[in-house]
Formats: sequence, structure tokens, C-alpha cells
Amino acid sequence: MCHDGEECRQALDEADAAPDVVVLDVMMPRMKGTQLLRTIRRGELAVDPEVPVVMLTSRGQEADVLKGLDSGADEYLTKPFSPNELLVRIDRLVEA
Repeated sequence: MCHDGEECRQALDEADAAPDVVVLDVMMPRMKGTQLLRTIRRGELAVDPEVPVVMLTSRGQEADVLKGLDSGADEYLTKPFSPNELLVRIDRLVEA
């Protein structure tokens, strides 16, 4: 678990970074989740650029959802959400 976007970027750039899924908040301090997601998808980090990514946000307007998905998110959940819903969506991505 990372405390901000920059810490997450550094963790995903470690040579042994191989998460099954990445969960990002859109509004993380020091680096927004959408910016980090674009960095992942462009292959600029050691992590597999195709790793499944779930975006979490309190911004649920259609434009926000479309921006998150356009950035490369596999799933987009708006707060508040049930922890069970998050787990089901993660399970679905990992099993795919």
C-alpha cells in the first residue's frame, strides 16, 4: 500500500513489481491517479503496462468516468462503494 501517487509510481518501477491488480484513487497527493495510470499504460515503469487497474474516486460525473476509462482504467468505482463490490470487480479482473 502506498500513501501517495509518487510513492506508488516508485513501487511500480521496482524491478520485481508484479502486482495482480493496481487500485488507484484519482485524487492522490503528489501524483494524480489518472496521471499514474497513463504512465503505466505507456510502459514507462517496470510494471507490466497491461496490469489490470481499478480507479476509485468521489467524482462520479459522466465526464469523470469517461476520463478515467480513457486513461486506461479497466474498472472505475465511485465512492461510496461497498468493499464487497470492489473485491468482486478485482476478482473478475484477476481471473480474466
